[in-house]
Amino acid sequence: MSEFERGLMTLLAQAGQAVTKRQFSAMEIYYNELVEVNRTHNLTAVTSPEDAALRHFFDSIVPQALIPRGASVVDVGSGAGFPLVPLKIMREDISATAVESAGKKCAFIERATAAAGVAVTVRCSRAEELARTELRESFDVCVSRAVAQLRVLAELCAPLVKPGGLFLAYKGDYAQELAEAEHALSALWLRLEETVKMPCEGYAHHVLAFRKTGACAAKYPRRYAQIVKSPL
Repeated sequence: MSEFERGLMTLLAQAGQAVTKRQFSAMEIYYNELVEVNRTHNLTAVTSPEDAALRHFFDSIVPQALIPRGASVVDVGSGAGFPLVPLKIMREDISATAVESAGKKCAFIERATAAAGVAVTVRCSRAEELARTELRESFDVCVSRAVAQLRVLAELCAPLVKPGGLFLAYKGDYAQELAEAEHALSALWLRLEETVKMPCEGYAHHVLAFRKTGACAAKYPRRYAQIVKSPL
């Protein structure tokens, strides 16, 4: 058993998360692809077996129970494929779409998911542009670990989610961000429904689950420069 597999198995056992041999194999293949490509393409700073098991894979899959069976899931700012790819490995019933604007990261997700046998659609685009296409308000769930303030992230993600759907924001210490995002959440019809804490000592990560209670106004999302310069 590899160091990565041992670390991930320990974390999953502690959390009571069941996993099959095939799922473990897919995660290890994806991890090995990440380490290999990262040598030349700088996809992530987190590559050691123990850190990757916790921060990339375990962190990604902890909130899987919040996602309805058969849901269409979009990951905004997918980066190297997290949290979407581990979620898809654990939840074969969902349909998975990764949205990422960096070409090298899109290419990596396509390569690594093919190697691991994981069905993921990759859209090499910006979320705010995709929300102006036929994909607007077409997904049941949006997940994102993108490094952006919640009030910025909400405007990028909410327009892709169907009314009645979920927006799952992966965050660290979130209290201040949540307070600052009050107006944005209201404008985008997002209501905090549940908070999931990662069950690991000394690892203060959470998933904030927002229910979308209405359709976004046509003016959202704005252009990215506007979103960042003047957050809601």
